[in-house]
Amino acid sequence: MIQKFIMSLVVLAIFWSSTCNAEDEISYGIGTGALTSGLGVNAALRGDNHMGYIAAGCIGFGYSNVQGWILPCGIGAGWIQTDLLTNANNHHGLGVYVVPVGMNDDKKARYGVGVTYVYLLQGVNGKGWNFGFTPATGQENGTAKDSLLINIGYQF
Repeated sequence: MIQKFIMSLVVLAIFWSSTCNAEDEISYGIGTGALTSGLGVNAALRGDNHMGYIAAGCIGFGYSNVQGWILPCGIGAGWIQTDLLTNANNHHGLGVYVVPVGMNDDKKARYGVGVTYVYLLQGVNGKGWNFGFTPATGQENGTAKDSLLINIGYQF
């Protein structure tokens, strides 16, 4: 898990360093989906047409009489770019997401990658609601398992 976390931070640092400028701002968000690693929170660096984020959350939850509370939580990172689909506005975001994508059979977070589409009601650099989806894939016992994360959140 530590290696995956470090890999996520390195990928995010490369994206941030290539696009950071004085116009960028830090924001925080809550919600569910890839932007918040399941049900969780994020910290993001936003610009006019991009958003890089680090997220922490739980990809599922439950209770078992044998195991007690089941909370497969993890940390993820992602990048959203809004000028890939259209230059007309910065509401439609397309990006990549690395880390929690589902729950393993042993009730722990399953790690992988996904491609994110998100619609940001106030644009990528505004406060407001966002909605979207992330088809994702991750390995479990040597087999690829696909999942779909539904993104609903609010960016402050």
